[in-house]
Amino acid sequence: MRNKTSEKLLKCVDDILSSLEMFRNFKGNSYISAKINNLCSDNMAVLEECADGVENKEYLELLDKFKESVSKINLEDAAGISKRLKELISESVIYKVVFMPYKASMWDSLESIWMAANKDERCETLVVPITYYELDSNQDKKNKINERDLFPEYVNTINDEEYDLENDLPDIIYIHNPYDNTNLVTRVDSRYYSWNLKKYCEKLVYVPYYKWVDDVSSASFKSAMYYADYTVQSSDDAVKRCIEASPDLGLETIVVRKAMEKKLINLGSPEVDKVLSLSKDNVPMPDDWEGKVIKSRVNVVYNTTIDEIFESRTFDKVKETLNFFKKNSEKAFVIWRPHPLMKQTLTSMLPNLVDEYDELMNEFITGDYGVLDANSSMHYAMFWSDMYYGYKTSSMTELYKYTGKIVLEDAPKLTNFVSKRSAESLLNELKESNVVSEPDYSLENIVDIIASNNELKDGKHLNLENSGSKINNYMLEKLCQEDEN
Repeated sequence: MRNKTSEKLLKCVDDILSSLEMFRNFKGNSYISAKINNLCSDNMAVLEECADGVENKEYLELLDKFKESVSKINLEDAAGISKRLKELISESVIYKVVFMPYKASMWDSLESIWMAANKDERCETLVVPITYYELDSNQDKKNKINERDLFPEYVNTINDEEYDLENDLPDIIYIHNPYDNTNLVTRVDSRYYSWNLKKYCEKLVYVPYYKWVDDVSSASFKSAMYYADYTVQSSDDAVKRCIEASPDLGLETIVVRKAMEKKLINLGSPEVDKVLSLSKDNVPMPDDWEGKVIKSRVNVVYNTTIDEIFESRTFDKVKETLNFFKKNSEKAFVIWRPHPLMKQTLTSMLPNLVDEYDELMNEFITGDYGVLDANSSMHYAMFWSDMYYGYKTSSMTELYKYTGKIVLEDAPKLTNFVSKRSAESLLNELKESNVVSEPDYSLENIVDIIASNNELKDGKHLNLENSGSKINNYMLEKLCQEDEN
């Protein structure tokens, strides 16, 4: 039964006990006694009407005994029976948990929570992909989009236009869009702004769609972080720096900080859960990679970010990197994943680099030393590659570390350098840590070492607690605590 139904039943039990006590005090007054008797009958009828929601034989037996003790006006027996009756009612509560993602490509930020809740007998789950709009330069709505059809087949989604949120009143709503009316490129329908969602649920929970990188990620405050009951972060550094970034909001700074200290919690990252779950079954090799991404070579994900291009203001490092793969195609193969908004960003912010980028892209596509990864999901490249090469500010760099395979952090401005470390010393270090950086290591160093030590392709096994289960249990415990209070 839903939590609100259980609250109604618990109140009925308490009202009946109170009525019996009143009956004792006014048993000489026929008018009041009749009123009390009607009140008991009405409450008992509700308990019997909702008996199916408990689905417990013990409940039905106790209800009969409770009814009998009430009819005999035996307050002591009724009070004794009511304790176990109320326990059974509380144990039968089913919490409605609704997930409201807007981008299918960001579903991994919520998926493991949904999986945990979906298996939890205490929960009834729904996934409701919500409508959003692409905006023009004047921030007017241009295209109306709903990505429901892009979600994995095993996720049973429902149409947001058919979902009656206002009457369903879920116990928990999870979101991964924190911008409300402040995003300048895309914007969710106003019905799904965090302050509106909060009206219709007990707990609104915001889970970021990116993986925080300690000491690197920029802390910024989004409106949903204020209206949500909780914002789930993946590290203590993220919690600390986001609290520090909380704006005044018209209140005393200390008041805002104290509020954020309760809302911001480190419960891990569902995106890490997703990385740890990758297998041939859930990330089959893309058709256009067949026969190219092969075990006899070292397959390298090369993630090119907007940040590193803005830092270097040139494509020299990218050219050098791709040229390495072109010259060493027998032992190395590149899965190149440039940021999907690279072209648009260059056009707007660095127009002098657009032609160079187009030439670089055309040369790569016509070559045979790599594949262009334009998949909306990064997980294909993460699973089928043997190592990673990219800038440390990228969320993908952080997530790839959890594959246990080698991560080489790129120094964007550093070109034509040679590491002077011995192969033996490099190998010993790689056995200790799977994350290394330029200039201590070069791409050529790492490729050579992996090519000579095939076991490094498998990566280190990481045994980590599932964040989705942790988050689901935490939120349910918070609800239960409030019910008891």
